[in-house]
Amino acid sequence: MARGRRKRSAEAKVGFGLLWVPVMLFFLLLSGLSVFYIWERIKLREIKRDIVTLERARRQIYEENQQLKAQTEQLASYRRIYKIATEHFGYIELKPKVIISPE
Repeated sequence: MARGRRKRSAEAKVGFGLLWVPVMLFFLLLSGLSVFYIWERIKLREIKRDIVTLERARRQIYEENQQLKAQTEQLASYRRIYKIATEHFGYIELKPKVIISPE
C-alpha cells in the first residue's frame, strides 16, 4: 500500500507541475498588456496636449498675420505716401500743361 500512495502523490506532482507555465504566461501577458495600455494612454494625453498648444500657436499666428495685412494696407495707401512725399520730401504736384504743337 505504501507504494500505491507514493505513486499517486508522484502522479499528482507531475500533473500539477506544469500548471504554473500557462498561469505565468497568462499573468505575463496580462502585465504586458496593462503596461502597453498605460503607456498608450500617457502618449495619447501628451499628443492631445501638443495639439492644444499648436492650436493656440496657430490662432496667435493667424491673428498676427491679419494685423500685419492691415498694417501693410495702411502703409501702402496712396494718401499716406502722398502726405509723406509732400511734407518730408517737398514734393510738388505739377499742373498739367497743354502744349500746342504747330502743324
